[in-house]
Amino acid sequence: QGWIGYDYDRFWWKTEGEGEFAGTDEGETENDLLYSRLITPFWNAQVGAQYASSWESSNYRDRWSGVLALQGLSPGMIEIDSSLYISERADVTLEIEGEYNIRVTQRAVLQPRAELTFAAQDIEERDLGAGMPGANLDLRLRYEFRREIAPYIGVRYRFLTGETRHIAARSGEDTELLYFLAGLRLAF
Repeated sequence: QGWIGYDYDRFWWKTEGEGEFAGTDEGETENDLLYSRLITPFWNAQVGAQYASSWESSNYRDRWSGVLALQGLSPGMIEIDSSLYISERADVTLEIEGEYNIRVTQRAVLQPRAELTFAAQDIEERDLGAGMPGANLDLRLRYEFRREIAPYIGVRYRFLTGETRHIAARSGEDTELLYFLAGLRLAF
């Protein structure tokens, strides 16, 4: 994610994706384009659009959604990013992410993260059940060579709940997964 602008008005882009290319050729991406306005010293209100796509072998699906978001720093220095999505088919979902930085040394930072998803109704084309379909729990360790450049490694535990768990189990998919992560954090 990144932004361009000043203290009060900013243009944010947030992008995330994952894929599996060994045999199954499947994946998904999400791209948010948002106007952000500072509403209090630590909180921004955001509005914009999301373009998301997913694919399995030769089956490609995409969707557009309107986005209302609130992003900021809560007491205790926990970074919160919450987004309400209303898709072109009037499907309503809410994503809430929280992360906290724990300084191990001047350069090493341990970062626990949690991402929770909620759906207002069953969304058949996305295999989501109403309620809380699932969550991602991460633990990342990054090393800041400079504040702007920080490689990281980590682990992610993803689990499905409720009707979404039953949908995945019926189709033979895993309902709990453990991932190992590696990446590079860039800040300009």
